[in-house]
Amino acid sequence: MTPPTALLFSALSSPRLPSVRVAVRSAMLRAGIESLLAAAGLTFPAGESDVLIVDDGWLDDPEALADALAEAAGVVALGSAAWANLLPELTGGGWAILSTDATPAELLAGVLGAAAGLVVMPPALFQRAEAEAEAEDAPPSDVTLTPREHDVLVLLAEGLSNKRAARELGVTESTVKFHVQALYSKLGVQSRAGAVARGIGLGLVSV
Repeated sequence: MTPPTALLFSALSSPRLPSVRVAVRSAMLRAGIESLLAAAGLTFPAGESDVLIVDDGWLDDPEALADALAEAAGVVALGSAAWANLLPELTGGGWAILSTDATPAELLAGVLGAAAGLVVMPPALFQRAEAEAEAEDAPPSDVTLTPREHDVLVLLAEGLSNKRAARELGVTESTVKFHVQALYSKLGVQSRAGAVARGIGLGLVSV
């Protein structure tokens, strides 16, 4: 694995630095991030960019999130370790998860790593993600699904692929993947078959 310091020096000395779109909900945080990255020579084009920076506010709007992620090669998520369960499914490129109080060096390393197709996660956040994953292994006793999550679970029970489910619901395939990952998290499972079985057991879906 390339050491972070070597990654920074290598990327900063390359002829082209990645472009960035900062899409966090706080205007103050956005201005601070752009100032830090601009000082390192990164740019912020009005159109498509190489790396998208988001925060937990996007978790409330999965369809908009899926569309935004489809336009960037890499993504940096600031906030919850829950992103570790979502980003591998939602993006085909590199990604990073950082705390909202990440240092300038951590932020820059996250952006450069995501642009290079790498996965970047601070040790503390990695440990939190592991702890949350272990907690998800315990069978849930009270599960509440959103209407869209229930629709996706029903289609999973019917054996539909993500692509066919997306066509059936009139949404993008990335959006369906987002809802599938949300189902895995809420139901405490790691597979489609597990989600269907747990959903049947909890009376959330019938076959």
